[in-house]
Amino acid sequence: MPSLRTEITEVVTGLGMMGFDSVERALVHRPDVLVDVSMETWDRIAAAADDPQFRADVFGAWRNGQVFFQSDDGLRRRRPMIIEWKGGHRAPGGESVPVDLRVDHVFLISCKYASKILLNSAPAQLFDGTPVVGDWYDSVAPDQHQVLYAAARRQVGNNELPAFVTDLARHHRQALKPGLDEWSAECVEAYRELSLEVGRVSAARWRAAISTKRQQEAMLWRLLRISSAPYFILGSSGNRTLRVRVTTPWDWRRRFEFRDFECWGEDAGQPRVGWRASVRDHLDGTDSSVDGHVEIRWSHGRFGQSPEAKVYLDTPHDRVPGYLPLA
Repeated sequence: MPSLRTEITEVVTGLGMMGFDSVERALVHRPDVLVDVSMETWDRIAAAADDPQFRADVFGAWRNGQVFFQSDDGLRRRRPMIIEWKGGHRAPGGESVPVDLRVDHVFLISCKYASKILLNSAPAQLFDGTPVVGDWYDSVAPDQHQVLYAAARRQVGNNELPAFVTDLARHHRQALKPGLDEWSAECVEAYRELSLEVGRVSAARWRAAISTKRQQEAMLWRLLRISSAPYFILGSSGNRTLRVRVTTPWDWRRRFEFRDFECWGEDAGQPRVGWRASVRDHLDGTDSSVDGHVEIRWSHGRFGQSPEAKVYLDTPHDRVPGYLPLA
């Protein structure tokens, strides 16, 4: 179930696209055009609209919907016939576009702005382009992983845990977790060694998997969530707003030229890989770069579950090639 703040951001953005003169009137009306919103959700949003802690979220989402309603790239002041809210359901199969709202079966809208996270992936899928196989730490830094586990095992003082990290089962991981809220000095040093090796080898594996320029360009599009369908990002956070149209690979190549993609392991206190893409903009003749990083960390805490790769965008959204300001 999405959080209340998420419900406000997404549903009120849709309400702002309908031409009402105020968010209060729209919430009273609860238009049938906005589908898949339960009465319970409507009630929660209506109550939150009067709560000072959500006032900025309501205003930002409402204004974003209004701008899309008036935009030449968007609805051009035409009231939509249907707005479908994704809500808390998961899309069947893979989904490359982060859609929260679909307007008139054509316009795809993402309302998430505050987060710099582009995507979550299994490390093997991101760095090797292969199906998930085992624990990534065992794959790229088995010795360092074992040294850290041995130190953690000594820290929690549980002799019933297996001697080797590769033998950990789910119930073992659950037994480890309560005793690892803070690392011992031995664990701190072992974790640093693990982090450096995971970052170094992950970056090397990534470079090997995308050795051609075409593969690197395709990887950049994947990281930036540029896909065959154009979509819009409408978001706000505090006093900042983001309203962009995300192009397709076809549109991207008509304006931009991919130059280079590089990645490297970082010394960041946790397993981390930095990445940068160099791009030429033919419209104004300038060169720019897109920067980001990947954090490779356990899911659900230390030794909780197999590591996941979380991709972050460090370049501001409005400076990313292919993220075009809403016209």
